[in-house]
Amino acid sequence: MTEAEEAPEGRTLRVGTIVLAGVALTLFFMLLRFPYERLADRIAESVEHRTGARLQLGEVSLGLVRWGPGLTADGVRVRMPSGSRVELDRVGVRPALSLSWLRGRPALATEADGAQGGAHGVITLGEGGGFRGRLEAVQLGELPAELLSGPLQIEGRVDADVDLAGGQRGSEGRVVFQAREGLLQHPGFPLPIPFDSLEGEIDLGGDRMAAIRRFDLSSPLASGRATGNVGHAAVFADAPLDLDIELVVSDAIRGSLNAQGVKVGKDGRLRMNVMGTPAEPIVR
Repeated sequence: MTEAEEAPEGRTLRVGTIVLAGVALTLFFMLLRFPYERLADRIAESVEHRTGARLQLGEVSLGLVRWGPGLTADGVRVRMPSGSRVELDRVGVRPALSLSWLRGRPALATEADGAQGGAHGVITLGEGGGFRGRLEAVQLGELPAELLSGPLQIEGRVDADVDLAGGQRGSEGRVVFQAREGLLQHPGFPLPIPFDSLEGEIDLGGDRMAAIRRFDLSSPLASGRATGNVGHAAVFADAPLDLDIELVVSDAIRGSLNAQGVKVGKDGRLRMNVMGTPAEPIVR
């Protein structure tokens, strides 16, 4: 069959295929020649303007981000306003499939990896925006101090499922976490407490800063659980506490606790209510 004898449907399909191939090739070469470095500079300027944090991006290019095409950056360095630093080997971002776009709130699928841990999920921008995703093997002891404010210090690797959004009085949502092979420290503790595992579930927001649904500790020195509430305050160290704690302490620290006036049962069980604030807890 000659070209003149070709059916109209076939001719239309052939022409359409050629046009689509031409458009695809044009887009491909546009992507190859896109000035990603200039875009990276604009992103860094926007982040610094909005947060005060200085962002330095390495090579920026097109790549796969959460199973879709997006922008990736290698060698990302963030200097927080306090002077602390976060370094990431790779960060990727792309538009996410979300109905929030219809409400004028852009949503971005993102992933990040580095020596301090990794994260992936969806960031929603605009009023009430937040993050829903997972943190993996994040090194708590190396995070910027402003992210872990308060007298209680936790070291170790943590995995967490996070679903948080911005509220009128701070973040609102839920965090479920599992930390392992770490250390708990507080000025009120007689000594640092190493732990094998630390698991918890915390609700944030509402009429309190945090509701501790579950906080389970497994340690060679003491094992047990805590529940309770942390009230709102301008500074976390001043937040009102109402915590119930149940522990089974080892013989290694029972004598030290008794010497400090802490009543430990013969079976090693210790029950207490903690009021006051994180800076000045009152134990009953």
